[in-house]
Amino acid sequence: MKLDHALLRDNNNADLLRLVAACAVIWGHAYALVPGPETTEPIRRLLGFDYSGSLAVEFFFFLSGILVTNSWMSNSSPLHFILARIFRVFPAILVSAAACVLLLGPIFTTLPINNYFADSPAFAAILRHPYVEYSLPGVFEHSNYPLTNGSIWTIRYELIMYALLLAAGLCGVFRHRLFATVVLVAILVVSMLFPEEIVLIGLMNVDIGGRLPAFFAFGALLALYKDQVSINIRIVSGLILFAWVFRNGSAFQFVFYPAFLMTALWLMTTSPIKALRLPGDFSYGVYVFGWPIQKVMAVDFPNFGVHSNQAVTIAVSLALASVSWFVIEKPCIRFGRQLSQFFTAYGSRKSHSESTLVTGRKPAE
Repeated sequence: MKLDHALLRDNNNADLLRLVAACAVIWGHAYALVPGPETTEPIRRLLGFDYSGSLAVEFFFFLSGILVTNSWMSNSSPLHFILARIFRVFPAILVSAAACVLLLGPIFTTLPINNYFADSPAFAAILRHPYVEYSLPGVFEHSNYPLTNGSIWTIRYELIMYALLLAAGLCGVFRHRLFATVVLVAILVVSMLFPEEIVLIGLMNVDIGGRLPAFFAFGALLALYKDQVSINIRIVSGLILFAWVFRNGSAFQFVFYPAFLMTALWLMTTSPIKALRLPGDFSYGVYVFGWPIQKVMAVDFPNFGVHSNQAVTIAVSLALASVSWFVIEKPCIRFGRQLSQFFTAYGSRKSHSESTLVTGRKPAE
């Protein structure tokens, strides 16, 4: 199956794979956040250079690179692009921030309530930049990783990728496939080999965050050649075999990532996975609510082991994510789409009117 065919809604189950990835973030974080004897996360023990939570984020960036680039190439309206991103990213994360500030904070702070709410500049900063990891006054201050929501730092990196993609699109980069290929390959190579160079765009190489543009660029590269890229078991088997051959070598990780990402991409196009349709895309809600819930579980139930924390956190996060999807995210996405259609129709009417004024007659149908 060609990638352009695989990207059709009925030909993949990206929602399920994204949800699995969001749950993997919670799974991986438990080994750091749950009090008790230090244990090594199994995937890190197996690979040595990465772990489940990080792999999940890398998959998010890879899939986002494919889908967002494909969206731009299908509809290169800057307004449509911006509205779609805003109404997908910000509603749920703003609600998550407000819930943490107004509900979770007052319950778990060690400060008197008056003192807690006296730190209004901190709250204002959180609501202005809800995609930046943050701590609340007196909340979780004596626990492992006192951040109130520490997983959301990647959203800022994602937003920068969107902005760079939009800038490249406005400059006409994607009109010239060869030029776009050179740009994307350069980003991929530099980000993988020199992740610290992410400071050039004002970001930090936190937890190898400097490599995230490489995964986004890889996805964008596949979208660029979607009419030629094949997604099938032969390709996946070949990549897995390459990774197995390199498993004891220093270059293993550079071969592992394409095998891992393409396997995930292929899986979401298989019939058994496609049959497991979800009633919504709950992954983002799990991601933005997961860390605060996991911290609450770790503080309130310190005797919970790692696996108990993982199970309860995933269950509660999924419940909240379901509410978030139906009450907040889905309506906001619909509203953003309607707003885009309104402005498009308004622009068409205005253009039609101006054409009539210039020619002095109604343009030919």
